[in-house]
Amino acid sequence: MQVQNNTTKLLKKSIFKLAIMKKRNLLAIFMTIIGVALIVASLVIVYSYPYRHNYIDYTISKYFIDNSTSIGITIFKIITYLGEAIIYIAILVILYYVWDKKKAYRAIVTLVSTTVVNASAKTIFKADRPNDLYFPGNEVKETSYGLPSGHTQISTTFWGVLGYFVKKWGMLIVSIVLPLLIAFSRIYLVVHWFTDVLMGFGIAFIILAIFLVVLEPIENYFENKSTSVKVGWSVGSGIIFAIPIVLLHLFPVLELESMVDNLKYIAVFITVSISYAIEGKLVNFDNKIEKWWKGVLRVLLAIVVLAGVYVYGEFFDPEPVTNLKMILDLMVFALLGPVLILVLPWIMKKLKL
Repeated sequence: MQVQNNTTKLLKKSIFKLAIMKKRNLLAIFMTIIGVALIVASLVIVYSYPYRHNYIDYTISKYFIDNSTSIGITIFKIITYLGEAIIYIAILVILYYVWDKKKAYRAIVTLVSTTVVNASAKTIFKADRPNDLYFPGNEVKETSYGLPSGHTQISTTFWGVLGYFVKKWGMLIVSIVLPLLIAFSRIYLVVHWFTDVLMGFGIAFIILAIFLVVLEPIENYFENKSTSVKVGWSVGSGIIFAIPIVLLHLFPVLELESMVDNLKYIAVFITVSISYAIEGKLVNFDNKIEKWWKGVLRVLLAIVVLAGVYVYGEFFDPEPVTNLKMILDLMVFALLGPVLILVLPWIMKKLKL
């Protein structure tokens, strides 16, 4: 009787897992179809007319140039800042310290993946933004190419991943509304064309679909592997991420500043991954907290480090960018991994936070 009951429980558990997997795969297929449709639509619009002067893009951007207000510009500058990389890094670090290490790391992998894809796509298309060539007097400070929109793609991927992890209605609403607001802010501020945003959504949906299917099984596969295998995977993955960035920026012309700007995020990924692989043996940090104020102190420690990186980026920004600045950028971002994953957790353990 006991054996029969156990068999029944295992069967029910297997059926439940299969149902979840089927539902997840169907969602991934649906998101892929939508993503491909958005990418194709944006490309058709972009290449329907020479340069970026197609009717749809031009009309939408022209409308916001003529009708935007100072209050609206201020509001959407704040919203668009929520799409900056430093914000995502800060959120992930906080989640790592007070929520779930494994899920936070999965989100980091997805964030780096979508960043690399976006940087590569921008370099492939080399598409202009709605600058003063199209609208005299409209100065776009961003130096990267326009297609696809990085803010749109990365915010959709990032919040989509968190929405999948948390599975709460409040989080689901945030994961839908916030990327939409960030995407709209790029159009309202006329720093991106409508088609840039459209393609950003399309690529993000495809990346999220891939994440739903492969990321968790891959991590489960490596979970019981040796530390050396995990470190090797971290370095190998970083090299794979870096190859398209390097090649696309070396040929046909050298774009060293843009290349280093993208490589520094891959440097974070490599050092975070290596640190995460060895953290269990060196630190064995437990992110469960007994009292709320300990969580606050953990967050404050992380904010101090990230604030230092932000101040460095804001105040050490020579024009033109020097080789020294690019080398320091790589070093500063590479150090984030061991500092955030090893050093700070070790300090927290010693302080019994």
